[in-house]
Amino acid sequence: MILQVKVWQWIVLCVFAYLLFLIAYIPASYVADFVQKQSQGQVRLSNVTGTLFEGNASIIEANGFQVNNLDWRLNPWALLILRANIDVNGGAIRNSEQIYLKGKASLSLFSPESFTLTDSQIFVPAKSVLSQFTLPVTVTASGRFRVDLESLEMSPTCISLMGRGAWLNARVDTPTQPVELGNFEASLSCDNGTLNVQVLPDNTLNLDAKISVNQDGKYAANGQFRPDAELPPVIRQAADSIFPKNPQGFYILRL
Repeated sequence: MILQVKVWQWIVLCVFAYLLFLIAYIPASYVADFVQKQSQGQVRLSNVTGTLFEGNASIIEANGFQVNNLDWRLNPWALLILRANIDVNGGAIRNSEQIYLKGKASLSLFSPESFTLTDSQIFVPAKSVLSQFTLPVTVTASGRFRVDLESLEMSPTCISLMGRGAWLNARVDTPTQPVELGNFEASLSCDNGTLNVQVLPDNTLNLDAKISVNQDGKYAANGQFRPDAELPPVIRQAADSIFPKNPQGFYILRL
């Protein structure tokens, strides 16, 4: 009787393992078509090769952002606990005009809208991010936003976030000249589905502000700044025309 039970268990295990690897080696092109249909065209993958287990897309587009040459590797054993653990790597880290990402994603097969990211790094051109928001003044900016995520949990809105962000080689174009602003650092968190970016004041604008973006893309910014004396006068002239000052000489930021 014990032998029969063991044989039965081995049969079930073998069948399950066969199905598991059968799923893992589904051609990636089938998966790409499924993702595109499920997202109603909001996520698009082009020139997909490989399998669900290990594949590549020459381009992936989502919400106006594009990543080139995206590779992924799926851990098939995680499917045993009905989760998909995926390592992703794509874009160009040395090209400031392109997005770059590298990280580890984990999601439930029953609720793929709930997922986590760990040990992840993302670079995005500043002009691509700023184009997503309606600002009080037209800003043409360059440089790159960098995000280092220790952990991010979405379900489907942000549940928890530990990470840091930066605007590297920040530059804005004014009507008279481009102005180099250096680097900006920030801490990242989330609260009730809202992403919070706390800008640290050690920067050329002495900007100390909290920027919040909710799940609908609406944002608010509150803080203060006072440009360094070494910056061109055009920066202070523009600030004078838009922002009030407090008694300490800082411009008050309320957006």
